Amino acid sequence: MQAHKPTDYLQADTNIQRVLQMHLGEDYLRHQAMLEKAASLSATRMDGLAITSNRDENLPLLSRFNSIGERTEEVVFHPTYHELGACVWDTGVLAVLEKPGHELLSGALSYFIAHNGEAGHACPVACTAGLIKLLQQVGSNEQKKKYLPPLFETDYAKRLHGAQFVTEVQGGSDVAANNCVAVADKKHKGHYRITGEKWFCSVIDAGLFVLAARPDGAPPGTQGLALFLIPRTVDGAVNDFTIRRLKYKLGTRSMASAEVDFNGALAEAVGPLEQGFKNLMGIVLDTSRLQNAVAACGLMRRACIEAQGYARHRTAFGKTIIEYPTLAQIIARMKVITSAAVATTFRILAMSDRISNGKASADMTDARRTHVNINKYWTSIQCTRVVRDAIEVLGGNGTIEEFSVLPRLYRDAIVLESWEGTHNTLCAQILRDFATRNLHRPWLAELSDVIAKIKHPSLATHRSRAERLLNDVTTRIEKLLVSDADYASLHIRSVVDHMCILNSYLSLLLELDWELSQDIVSGKEQIIDLYTCLFLEPGDPMDNAGLLSLIQGVSTAS
Repeated sequence: MQAHKPTDYLQADTNIQRVLQMHLGEDYLRHQAMLEKAASLSATRMDGLAITSNRDENLPLLSRFNSIGERTEEVVFHPTYHELGACVWDTGVLAVLEKPGHELLSGALSYFIAHNGEAGHACPVACTAGLIKLLQQVGSNEQKKKYLPPLFETDYAKRLHGAQFVTEVQGGSDVAANNCVAVADKKHKGHYRITGEKWFCSVIDAGLFVLAARPDGAPPGTQGLALFLIPRTVDGAVNDFTIRRLKYKLGTRSMASAEVDFNGALAEAVGPLEQGFKNLMGIVLDTSRLQNAVAACGLMRRACIEAQGYARHRTAFGKTIIEYPTLAQIIARMKVITSAAVATTFRILAMSDRISNGKASADMTDARRTHVNINKYWTSIQCTRVVRDAIEVLGGNGTIEEFSVLPRLYRDAIVLESWEGTHNTLCAQILRDFATRNLHRPWLAELSDVIAKIKHPSLATHRSRAERLLNDVTTRIEKLLVSDADYASLHIRSVVDHMCILNSYLSLLLELDWELSQDIVSGKEQIIDLYTCLFLEPGDPMDNAGLLSLIQGVSTAS
């Protein structure tokens, strides 16, 4: 028998309510109706549309020519895909980005949308958000006037949505090896013609592409890359690109990805040519990596809903399966990991708003860069683990597409691990940032500031533990930076693991400290105690007399 499912993901999630109240303050009530709309749409109409549009027989198809043989490079979607898109855009998830300081609000809307997995539209939203921020920060006045209004559009039929094409087959994550060339166009002043291939082009149906290419005569390596805007059509005709084929992917299957050849496509530079790689990393990929973490949080929360709901209703050998300690342990672990991911991700979103509102220092901006990269790495790994655990709770039923959303979430979670930087790519970037730019210093300083903000007397033991852990992480980073390159490369991932564990701990403690200051009684203290047992002081669980009670408390809480 199927368990009762929530009809509003905001009302069913007291943790996200408190997280949003903490970060938004008085603005929470002002935005509550918008949040409730997205949360209820996601739990009801979007859910059914995502299920239908992701069936094998309803996946997107490539239609390269129209009925009279004109080239269109059209991607044909099932009608439910567009119905779902209309719901997503109607939430205002992108429109709210028109005003600075709304990245957390947009992230909250994305979090609810992602309860249905990528669902064909979470990636387009992320790519469009990156395009919006790119234009806002480095676009010309003409580009802003032309492109931003349709990018903010809430009417799906009128919207302009974006894509970003970086990867090429010969280099992959090694973008310094990119070969796409941009040659100045003789007929259109300030425009270029793009020639070359892109190997992994998600959102290939987008109306506007952001593409990295090397201007003719530019130096090799990343310093020679520039960023360009390529409209899908020019004067109503396809803009000199051809789609080889759509990718037949493991996950995110209702969102069309492709291999593309550009054959002199008309483009315009966005931002200074010589700052292309900097803007690609600092704006476009930075946005996508944070959106990736938001999506991971949404997937994890949905997995918790599915697993806990099932375990409360499924009986075996005379009692509900959530009463069995082995299964309760799985659900409790899922909830702890999900709470930690939400805590870190929304703390970074709040940082982003402070920065965009001019209320942050340069050090916080530098610290945020490291936060975004380690958080993308950690949340994507944990997302796959949590969804897999949920499948285990459901047993054989968890593998059946018609029974549960979990198989699709699992496929999407694995894709989230590779998008916008594989684990090793992210760890290598973090190591470079520390070795060449000393970015570990502002990151460590920011964590020290967080510890100083945890003031409630009942958290003194946690505060002392956090200080010890910070000292340990500092020592590990310093050891890497005085070692040879091979040693540092071998151990950076382990060091990043320690960084993520500490960051999650502090983010959870910040939330508990705020709740205590507001006299809010919640299960956050139990979450943190179990987090400590799982990640900080595991010891021998057989010697922990209070472990079972702790697991039961976390697993059964709403």
